Amino acid sequence: MSKLGTKREMMCRHNDRGVQEIFSSGEHKNITTLKQEKRLLEETGIDRYLSKYIAPYPEAPEFHLSKVAHVTTKRGLDGILKSGGFKGGERSFLWCNLPVDDDDINAAERRYLEKIFPDRTPEQRQMQQPFLSKFTTSPAFRKASRFGNFRFTFSLSDLLMMYRQQICGGEEPVLRVYETVVYKQEIMYTVLVHCPDNKEFEKYPVLGDGSDGSDGSDDAVCAYMRGNIVWRAQAMSKTHAFGLAIDEVNQNVGTEGGGYAWYMWDHVTLAFHLPEGQTLHFDREIVIKNLTTCDADEMFIGVKCGKKGRECVGTCPCEKCLVPLATADEIVEGILCDYKTNC
Repeated sequence: MSKLGTKREMMCRHNDRGVQEIFSSGEHKNITTLKQEKRLLEETGIDRYLSKYIAPYPEAPEFHLSKVAHVTTKRGLDGILKSGGFKGGERSFLWCNLPVDDDDINAAERRYLEKIFPDRTPEQRQMQQPFLSKFTTSPAFRKASRFGNFRFTFSLSDLLMMYRQQICGGEEPVLRVYETVVYKQEIMYTVLVHCPDNKEFEKYPVLGDGSDGSDGSDDAVCAYMRGNIVWRAQAMSKTHAFGLAIDEVNQNVGTEGGGYAWYMWDHVTLAFHLPEGQTLHFDREIVIKNLTTCDADEMFIGVKCGKKGRECVGTCPCEKCLVPLATADEIVEGILCDYKTNC
């Protein structure tokens, strides 16, 4: 049992960007549980999305994710390159998202089908048409980012190895269930990564691997299994345009028009704890292989706007926050040229 106790109240706070967050520590609250927080959600206006009726959609397909990414602005990129690595930001954390590619979606679709139709014939498998990609349309699945134009992408195993060697003194990092954070339309599940000798975080439950189900991790929102983060997604679309159609007779899954409805979307983030004064260093080969550009999402939240004094949006001209993608490409090309010996 977690030292935080079995009943964890959701509370309000404001993050470094001044945005209101509703959060619960030490637990990943699924959507069914969140809907029971009626008073708090109604007071904050979040209930207007969470309580909506949505046409049937795939329930908790499993994404086994092996990559992590840290996205930043030009200003953040300059700081990373100058220091030769990553430093802790808000709450001394290096924040990383979990990219989901087409192969991940296809694999999750296969797992979902095997779960609901374990006895399909080869002919039924062959008749099945792709369907999950019609639901995976939220920001969690987009190539564009809400945090900037510059993306460092690593395999999760590589980043954990770097963290183990440089920050943990060779010991294995600990992964814990840190928080559920709810915004107007977004649910963020945070997994904390920290050194085993740091006792500050012992009150948070260890992230289970789902091996025996004894800790509930066989159906938890996320788990850590064989080097992957397992995410059981509950809200993949944000705006729903399809409904799920299950043909029990022919053991086939398809879609049908489900109207058009705004809803919540969920995702998982990793927070690597980097104590003040410590840097997770990388060499030039990592920069060459792992730094790319990306478009800024329409929901760009980056940093406080240097010109307007408020949150940036995708069309903001503030050079500290965003640059045109073509300019970002030129910047990265110049950086890679400097790092390559034969340029």
